[in-house]
Amino acid sequence: MARPKSENVIRKHFKLTEETARLLAERSKAENMNESEYIRHLLLNQSENPRNKELELEVMRLRNEINKIGVNVNQIVKNNNSHIYNENDRENLKKDISQIKDLMRMCRDMFLKM
Repeated sequence: MARPKSENVIRKHFKLTEETARLLAERSKAENMNESEYIRHLLLNQSENPRNKELELEVMRLRNEINKIGVNVNQIVKNNNSHIYNENDRENLKKDISQIKDLMRMCRDMFLKM
């Protein structure tokens, strides 16, 4: 796996936590590579857009759920405009929509941390 020295001309310096450094050392040793070779191996052997399949499936599921919620909201608005709901129903709806917004913010924040 070693490359000719002439190809490796750019040096990168970065910081790791003790735990991350330990993982890098263990995993590179398990692959019989030094740490630089192991990092290059990881970079060069991943697809262009490495993604976790489980995460992709979860995002698709959440999209479908949000779409269903949108359909329900449209039906609620139609019924509200037809004066089918009373004031208590409207207040409950506002609380539910507020909770949905909070959950969506939480999902977005968790997704951005990944």
